[in-house]
Amino acid sequence: MDKKERKETRQTKDSLDMSLFKWRIEADGLELLVQGFKEKKVLGRKCHKCGTVYAPGPSFCRKCLIDIQDVVEVSRKGKIACYTVGLADVRGNPVEEISVSVQVKFDGADSWMLGNLEIDDWKKVYVGMPAELVLREETNGTLADIVCFRPI
Repeated sequence: MDKKERKETRQTKDSLDMSLFKWRIEADGLELLVQGFKEKKVLGRKCHKCGTVYAPGPSFCRKCLIDIQDVVEVSRKGKIACYTVGLADVRGNPVEEISVSVQVKFDGADSWMLGNLEIDDWKKVYVGMPAELVLREETNGTLADIVCFRPI
């Protein structure tokens, strides 16, 4: 595509009324995940038909579309599947504290979990980088037990 064929990108300043949408939140997998945090474990579910392991674990297999109940423990360690570096706010202004959001695929799981990566130099982050989920010293079985991910 040459320069003449490219279409101009346009931005619209407006808001979207989210009450127009219907949301279905499957809290069962989240409940299982935070229950595991009480014992500093990452719990998920494994499909008995195809063997896919989900962490956090939904109540049905996304591939086979069958109910799954088999609870499994996966490692708190994994690899970064993708990441985003926050260098500016939504208006393009530089931020004082740079943030790195990551998706980590835990060892022993086929799904991933989103979180923040604690790292001194964001330029050292790469896809495939080993990382570990860090939980609070005293866990209560809530999402607030998550501190961050750290490179290992």
